[in-house]
Amino acid sequence: MERRFRKAALWGATVAVVMAATGPLSPARAVPRPDPSPPPSPRAMLDAMRRDLGLTAQQVRTRLAQEADAHRAAATVRRVLGAPPAGMWFDKATGKLVVAVTGAADAQLVRAAGAEPKTVPHSRATLTTLVRQISARAGKGVPGVTGWGVDERANGVVVRTDHTRRTARTEAFEKSVRGLAARVKVPVTVERNDRRPRQQGGSVVGGERWMPGSEGICSIGFSVTGPGSFQGFLTAGHCTLTPDQAAYGKDGSRMGTSNQGGGHSVNDREGDFGLVEVDQPGWIVSSYVAGQGGTPVTVTGSQEGLVGMSICRSGQSSGWHCGEITRVDQTVDYGNTVIEGLSFTNACSAAGDSGGSYVTQPNAPMAIGVHSGGGAATCGNFGGATITIFQPVGEALAKWNLRLKTGSP
Repeated sequence: MERRFRKAALWGATVAVVMAATGPLSPARAVPRPDPSPPPSPRAMLDAMRRDLGLTAQQVRTRLAQEADAHRAAATVRRVLGAPPAGMWFDKATGKLVVAVTGAADAQLVRAAGAEPKTVPHSRATLTTLVRQISARAGKGVPGVTGWGVDERANGVVVRTDHTRRTARTEAFEKSVRGLAARVKVPVTVERNDRRPRQQGGSVVGGERWMPGSEGICSIGFSVTGPGSFQGFLTAGHCTLTPDQAAYGKDGSRMGTSNQGGGHSVNDREGDFGLVEVDQPGWIVSSYVAGQGGTPVTVTGSQEGLVGMSICRSGQSSGWHCGEITRVDQTVDYGNTVIEGLSFTNACSAAGDSGGSYVTQPNAPMAIGVHSGGGAATCGNFGGATITIFQPVGEALAKWNLRLKTGSP
C-alpha cells in the first residue's frame, strides 16, 4: 500500500525525460498517412474540462494554475517528510494542497512546502496496517464486497459493497472490519451501491484502439521505449493475458506482439497493466494521445495523481472526457480478480476503453495512468454516480525499466 510513496523518486525521474515527438496522431499506427496530423492543441482539453467539470474558461485557467502549484508542493512534501503523510488531496474550494499529518514538526514542514497541514489522529502506517488486515480477511474475495482502501480525507478506511449481491458473508465481513477498526479507533465508511466495477474490454469500434488476437478490443495507453531498441505501448493487463499474441492496429494491420514471452502482463494484486511491443515494419510510436475530437495532445512526462485533481481520459469507445480523482491507492474486487493500488475518478467511460490514457495539465500534459475499469454508469448512459478506475502508470514503467515517449507541449 505504501509503494506509491516509495516510488516518488522514480516518478520524478520520469517527469524529467523529454524526447522528440515523432510519428502520427495515435501512440502507434501505420505510416505513411495520406494527410498530415493536426497540430497538438491544449484548447480541446480546456474545452472538455469546461464541459465535464462545469467550469467557465477563467475558472479552468485558475484551477489549472492552482493544481500546478499543488503538484509542486506535493513533490516537496514527499521529499522533506520522513514518512508518508496520512493523506494528501487538492481542495478545490481553497485551491491548495492539503496534507494530513500527526505532529507539529511535520505540520511546519508542510507549511514551508506551500501546502496546508491538517492534524489528524492516525498515521499512514496505522491506516495501511488496517487495510492490510482487511485484505487478509477478504482473501480471494467476499460476495457483495467490491473493494476497500484508505479514505484520506476522513483519516479512515472505506469499504465498498454491492447491495444487490449482499449475503450473510457480506454482513459478517463488514462486522469484522468494524471490529478491526474499533481496536485502533479508526473510522470506517461503508459505501453501498449497485454499481459493481468491471474491467472494460469489449468489441466496440471508435477512437484509438488496438486489437489483441483473441481478447476483444482495447485502447492504447502510452507509447514507451525500453532497453536496446525496444518500442511499444502500455495498456491494461486484462487486455494482454495471452502470451505472444498478435496485436493489430485500428486499421486492421498487425502492429506487434502482446505480452511477449509471457512476462509482460499483470492482472492481480500487483496491478492491472500490460505491455505490447511494436515490432512490425511501418509502425512507429509517438508522444501523442487522442484528445477532444481526435485532436492530439502531447505527453510531456508523468505525474502521480492526487485526490481532488482534475484529469482527462481518452479511450477508443467513449472518446475524451474529464473529471476529478476521487480516491487513490484503492483495492478493487472485479469478481474475477482482486487488484490493489488503483485510483478512482468521476470521468465517464465505457466498455472498450480498457488500457486508455489518463493525463493532466493541458499546457504540458502529464501521463497519470491507464484505464482499468468502471461501473454501470457509462458515457451516454448515466444510471447513477460515475465510477471510473485507472492503474497509475509509474508501476509499469518501473517494473519493466521503460521510459515514456514524450515531446514538447
